[in-house]
Order: sequence, then structure tokens, then C-alpha cells
Amino acid sequence: MSSNSSSSPELGDEQLRALYSWIDAIPLSRPKKNLARDFSDGVLFAEVIAAYFPQLVELHNYAPANSIKQKHYNFETLNTRVLKKFGYTIPNETIDDIVCCRPGAVEFVLNTLQFKMAKYREKKSAQAVQSLISNNESINNDNSSIKEQSNSQTK
Repeated sequence: MSSNSSSSPELGDEQLRALYSWIDAIPLSRPKKNLARDFSDGVLFAEVIAAYFPQLVELHNYAPANSIKQKHYNFETLNTRVLKKFGYTIPNETIDDIVCCRPGAVEFVLNTLQFKMAKYREKKSAQAVQSLISNNESINNDNSSIKEQSNSQTK
């Protein structure tokens, strides 16, 4: 456990470099100056998700905030409307850490979010492939039936 955060283990230097590179590649609505403060209202978390899954996030639901109450509301909205689709929710203790700008909390959640988003994408890709296979099998079965009917009519 991190000495700075009650709920987030520290990430290694290499993990942090990869995470920062990933975040830098995503176009966000405001510049990143202090990650802990910039992500503390949940808006940029929503934007990160929307960059990969725009159909899952309605960005108008997340208002930039300075008040702790509004920040918590944004994270509750994110948990209930978006993150549950990834099979993930940010625990209240971790939300408190993020809202209070505790060092390492944002990075821990972003790292977890990146992993959950990758798993979600894999799952959706597998489902799409399975759907294509099922559709092709159905088409092949339909074609076989048509051929059988055609053959029986010509006899």
C-alpha cells in the first residue's frame, strides 16, 4: 500500500511512464498540468473513456467542479452509468482519495481503467466475431435449404 493513499498501491516507474504516455495521446478538453487536480472532478475520466467508447459516455452529464459534492456526484454518475459496463466501480474510499487529490490515486484508477477498457474491448470483439460466425452459419443453412428445395423441384 502507498503511504500517501489508503486505497491505492503505488505503480512502478515504467508503469507510470506508460500510463502518462497513454493519457498524453488522448485529446482532452483541458490541458493536463497537475494530474491529481485535473482528474479530481471526474470529467477527464469520462473523456478518457469517451475517447475509446463514445457510445458509452454522455459527456454532458459531467460538469467541471470545484465542490466536493459535485465531484462525488460526477464519480457516482461515472460508476453507475459507465464503469459498471466494464465490470468495475471506483470504491468510495478511492473516490475520496481522488477528490482530495491524494498522490497516486488518479494513476491507480487510470491504470485499472486502462486494463478494464482493454478487457471490455476484447469481450466486445469476441462477441462480434461470434455473431458473425452465427450469422454465416445461418446464411449457410438457408443456402443449403434453398439448394435442397431447388434440387427437389427439378427432379
